[in-house]
Amino acid sequence: MRNLYFIFLAFALLHVNSVTAQRDTLVLSNGNMIIGEVKILDRGILTIETIYSDEDFKIEFNKVHEMIIQRNCLMLLTGGRRRYGNIRTVDKRLAEITTSDHGVEQVPLNQLFVLQEVDDNFWRRFRGRFDVGYNLTKANNNAQVTGEAVLDYNGQKYLSQASVNLLSSTRDDVEETRRIDAKLNFQRILKNNWFISGSVSFLRNTEQALDGRTSPSLGVGRLPISTNKLYLAVSAGLTLNIEDFVDDTQNKTSAELFFDTSFNMYSFKNIDLITGVRFYPSLTESKRYRVDYDLTLKYDLPLNLYIKLGFNFNYDNQPAIVGNEFDYIINSGFGWKFND
Repeated sequence: MRNLYFIFLAFALLHVNSVTAQRDTLVLSNGNMIIGEVKILDRGILTIETIYSDEDFKIEFNKVHEMIIQRNCLMLLTGGRRRYGNIRTVDKRLAEITTSDHGVEQVPLNQLFVLQEVDDNFWRRFRGRFDVGYNLTKANNNAQVTGEAVLDYNGQKYLSQASVNLLSSTRDDVEETRRIDAKLNFQRILKNNWFISGSVSFLRNTEQALDGRTSPSLGVGRLPISTNKLYLAVSAGLTLNIEDFVDDTQNKTSAELFFDTSFNMYSFKNIDLITGVRFYPSLTESKRYRVDYDLTLKYDLPLNLYIKLGFNFNYDNQPAIVGNEFDYIINSGFGWKFND
């Protein structure tokens, strides 16, 4: 029994050592050391989970002087550079990245602005959020319900996002207003800040007598700005526009160019500002063009909760119903996010 006890103790110690060896290490500017599991670096804040705290530590990244992360990470560097591997500091504020193909690169630590451990856990590559909003007024029993859900996937060379935005509005004296805006986007990251993009969007909008507009697109783009404070992407390509209207005699299919600009600003703590505009000049319909614009302002709350204010605008200079060239919605919501 005594021998079994020592064998069990030795096995336990080896197990603890192996677990500890896999843990990440941070040394802060004041000399304090934190050992745990780095979850994410985003917006200048590094989040680490430890076994001696019920809640994750959130640390300003400019206060991290030394760092060792042994699991594979997806890293975004200034200039739009993407790396996949592990990272450790070799000197104060100088980091060494070992990529998955065994390449080694040294970079200043302040050039790293996004880090997400992906390791072998496939599901941690996803980030998502969903929110709902509700408005009710006594006059005419006016009720409005809005909702949005977003799911992101960040891989080594691929990015994708699926989103859906819903609105339903009822009043006693008018017909129900409905709007469904869904999008699925893919990006294949190339060298020198270039990427190939593919997307499919769907819009149903009673205001513009639109039963459904399905628009698959394919294009190429670049990241002229990609820093720890700003993100700007521009792209262009071709779109197939398939439209079904309430009056099915107006159904049609056309070809369009698209020019897209997306901007993300995250220099303010707990605040996200995401906006983008896409312009569609038609190739097959004379003098027709469309414009889509989106803006989302989000403020983070504790417990992965947030509040949101959004604005969506659609314009078509040749609509199915004259006088309904444009439609817009302004919505607010309360939501929850995960892996963010």
